[in-house]
Amino acid sequence: VVEKAQDGRFSIKLDAAEIEVRTSLLPGPYGESVVLRVLNPDAISVELEHLGIHPKLMTILQKEIKKPNGMILTTGPTGSGKTTTLYAFLKKIYTPEIKVITIENPIEYHIEGIVQTQAEAEKGYTFAEGLRSALRQDPDVIMVGEIRDEETAGVAVNAALTGHLVLSTLHTNNAAGSFPRLLDLGINPKVMSSAVNISIAQRLVRTLCQACKKETVLEGREKELVEKILAGITDQSYLEGVQKEKHWTSVGCPECNGLGYKGRIGVYEAILVDNEIEKAVIANPSERDIREAAKKQDLLTLEQDGILKVLNGVTTLEELGRVVNME
Repeated sequence: VVEKAQDGRFSIKLDAAEIEVRTSLLPGPYGESVVLRVLNPDAISVELEHLGIHPKLMTILQKEIKKPNGMILTTGPTGSGKTTTLYAFLKKIYTPEIKVITIENPIEYHIEGIVQTQAEAEKGYTFAEGLRSALRQDPDVIMVGEIRDEETAGVAVNAALTGHLVLSTLHTNNAAGSFPRLLDLGINPKVMSSAVNISIAQRLVRTLCQACKKETVLEGREKELVEKILAGITDQSYLEGVQKEKHWTSVGCPECNGLGYKGRIGVYEAILVDNEIEKAVIANPSERDIREAAKKQDLLTLEQDGILKVLNGVTTLEELGRVVNME
C-alpha cells in the first residue's frame, strides 16, 4: 500500500459501451478514502431545455451561443454540472457548417461531429497548448475544459477577441467572481470586458420525488427567509403565478428507493457584460461591485432561482441550503 494521495483511471466494457472510471485515493490513519467517478462517454444525457434554466435566462443564453465570437463562462465548485451545461451548449450550437473543437480532461461525453481532444499535462499537452493547436485548425467554436492558469486564460481571451466563440469553466463561487478571478490570472480589465460575453454560475440540487413529497405550510424563520429572498426580485414577472404559502419536504417511498429525491436539476445565475459591467470591470472591482452593477439586468441570483424552484415543489429548502448560502 502506497501511503500517498493518488489519482487514476480505468475502463469497464459493459455490453457495447465502454465506461470510464476516474479514481481518487486519499490516505488516512484508519485506511484510505476512495472516490470513484463514473463516466459514460456515449451518454450525454441532458438537453439545454431540461437543465432547469429559467425561461428568461434561457432566451438570453440562446442568443449568446449564436454569437460568432466572445467568451461564455460557467462557474461553480467541482460537481456543480458546469461541463454538462457546456456540452448542452455545444449540442445546441453544432451544425455541419460549424467547426467545433474541445480541449478536455477527461473527455466526459462523445458528441458526433465535434473534434474532441484530451489534455494530458504529464505528456506536455496542457489546456494552453491544446488551445494553441486548436486555433491552428480554423475552428468557429472552442470549448476549453477549465481555465486554471495565466497561460490558458491569456490564450482563451485572445481567441475570443479574434473571431472565435470560446466556452470554458472557472472555479468561483458565483457569476460575479469570474471577473476578479480573470484579473488575478493577469487579464487586462479592458481586454476582459471586450472578450467576455456572459458569466454563468450554477449548482446542482436533488429534485423531490413527485410520488411521495409532503406539502408543508411555510411559517416562522423559513417563511421570513423566503420572503427576504423574494423581496430582492425587482422584476415582478418572475413572481407571476408563484404561490408563497407552502413548500414541500422529502419523505421516501419505493419509487425513489426511500431517498425522497429522484434526479437532479440546476440552479443558475448569470451576469451579462453590458456597459455597467464594463465600467465596473475597468475599475478593478470586487465581487460586491460587480453584483451591484449587475442588479439593473433584473436576472435571478442563485438563491432567488433556487427559492422559486422550492416554491414550485421541485426541491426543498434543506437541499437548496446545502449548496447555496441563503443568509
